[in-house]
Amino acid sequence: MPRQRKRIRRSNNNNNNNISKKNDNHSKTTAVNGEWKVRNITALRAMGRSPGGFVNNDLRRKIWPLLLYCDQLPEKPSPAYTELDTHKDENQVELDIIRSFNTYPQDIPDEKKQELRTQLTSVITHVLRTHPKLHYYQGFHDIASIFLLLFGEKDASILMENVSLFLIRYPFFKKHICTMNDNENPLPAPSSNAMLDSLDPILREITMIDTIIQHEDPKLHIHMTESGVLPFYCLSWIITWFSHDIDDISKIVRLFDLFLSSNPLMPLYVAAALVLSRRQLVLKESPDPSMIHTLLTKVPKNINIELLIKRAIELEKLYPPYELQQSSGIGLDQESSVNTYKEMWLKMVIIDDNNEEKDNKQQLLQSMRKKAQDILAMSANERTPLPIDPKRVATISNNSNISFGKQLLDKMRQSYKHDPMLWTTVALSAGVITFAVATDQFGLV
Repeated sequence: MPRQRKRIRRSNNNNNNNISKKNDNHSKTTAVNGEWKVRNITALRAMGRSPGGFVNNDLRRKIWPLLLYCDQLPEKPSPAYTELDTHKDENQVELDIIRSFNTYPQDIPDEKKQELRTQLTSVITHVLRTHPKLHYYQGFHDIASIFLLLFGEKDASILMENVSLFLIRYPFFKKHICTMNDNENPLPAPSSNAMLDSLDPILREITMIDTIIQHEDPKLHIHMTESGVLPFYCLSWIITWFSHDIDDISKIVRLFDLFLSSNPLMPLYVAAALVLSRRQLVLKESPDPSMIHTLLTKVPKNINIELLIKRAIELEKLYPPYELQQSSGIGLDQESSVNTYKEMWLKMVIIDDNNEEKDNKQQLLQSMRKKAQDILAMSANERTPLPIDPKRVATISNNSNISFGKQLLDKMRQSYKHDPMLWTTVALSAGVITFAVATDQFGLV
């Protein structure tokens, strides 16, 4: 009898929790709709970062275009991409599309998968041909697939233009050469055009995860450092907005709510939050780089996305993008999407919130697009890393931390320089054997 009462109490508690959650969702839905009607982008961005995000996909179909300044979508993209010149990366797009939609959506027939793949090819081809200075990178199709599933081919094509130009611009750089402050030798560009010609912009970014871990959990940082594991484990998370590594599409779109409402560095904070949340498992693992790398790359299926997002936002407040670069001793390009976010993207938010005339907004958007395209056309010598102030660094972290950060970045550059294709495979497939071969071959442990 006592056991039965406990079950009844537990059932009642579950019912109460479900009712409370429904009430919260209803209240949030009403609030989001209210801010959408008056185009309050600042309030909507705050809601995208708060628990529950934009609640459901119907609301996302309203809010995401507004956040991307594409809320008045035309009947069809103009001009049609079929009328534009072929982009040189289209062959690689076709190769990647073949592997799409094998995880989500679930339980769909092969015919539907093939239809989605055809549409995804059109979305990406539209973006590349419309903005020929962009260069396709493996993982871009993962992000585009989420927009396709939510918006369909026509609208996804238009939305992905602004995502590419303003939020994930850094992977598209062609022949990006290392230009840190200490006259290092540049990385030669790989001969293959199939992938990024250089991962250096991303290498600099993901190296900064180490700084966060060191400050937040010294014990975990020591264990990972002694093992020799490199931050390649989070590369796929960053460049695909986690859409390559999470199977549950409801969790992916919730993360997209956050990313569309935040500085483009937010995926790094989510990555750091994920690593910190798995400290116990990592500390129990032997200090073997291949084992820790493989453990970290696998995002748990039962991950609590809301707790992860909450922690990521806390980390962003503790280590804002500018401060994190200073603390790490590693400057991202001043022209990167991270460092131009306020100047190029938030400027649009201010004008929209001030209810400026539609023509003025469109003129500014076109001006910002032109600036983004000009950045993409810049040579490596024209792009410069954010200056690192030694005095500022000294007040944030020890000099040894800066030295270690540069050493870690140099080690990652060295590994990538030896075999770019192998390390891209390691990053995106995360095989234990492949990782062990790579680390042994290059003597990185």
